[in-house]
Amino acid sequence: MYWLVNGGILMYFIVFMSILGLYVIIERAIYFRVNENIDMSRIRPILRSAIEKNDIKGAITTLGNQKSSTAKVIKEVLIYWYKTRSTNVETLEEKAREVALAQVPKLERNMWLLSVVAHTTPLIGLLGTVTGMIKAFQAVSLHGTGDASVLASGISQALLTTAGGLFVAIPSIILYNYFNKKIDDQINDMEKGSAELINYFRK
Repeated sequence: MYWLVNGGILMYFIVFMSILGLYVIIERAIYFRVNENIDMSRIRPILRSAIEKNDIKGAITTLGNQKSSTAKVIKEVLIYWYKTRSTNVETLEEKAREVALAQVPKLERNMWLLSVVAHTTPLIGLLGTVTGMIKAFQAVSLHGTGDASVLASGISQALLTTAGGLFVAIPSIILYNYFNKKIDDQINDMEKGSAELINYFRK
């Protein structure tokens, strides 16, 4: 409450941005924990064995309960092949690309909001610093420098908004980059998984 009272109106904007950032962080953490925590390296040998035995239904069933983006891409390619029996590599690649592109928005959902929080909050803090210093200098021009308490309100506002902006921005930037790395890993895994499957049909 001290920060809100002494930080000025811009402190409320910083608090709002912190709530927004926290929402995105929690939402993304839950999404990746629930949907993208499958180790595909343990499933690939099972899939390879089923495909080599021409047990496509078994391979699809193995992937049926998996929620990861890579599993969905591989499953949709297998379903498409099972229905059409098409061995046209270009067609299979196009199908894999289509499904992968549909998964990307799910991986990137709300990331733009976290980016806004990470990059805007320091600027709000800087604006609070500038307005706080203006307030302090105005107080000096009106009351002189004899009483140090005259400067206290403006300087307090300047320091609190700066600290508040950095307090929100630093973890937001770290987690934004962390989630982007996970997104890149998932996209690479989708490409690798679909390429391995299509290379099998290429034989």
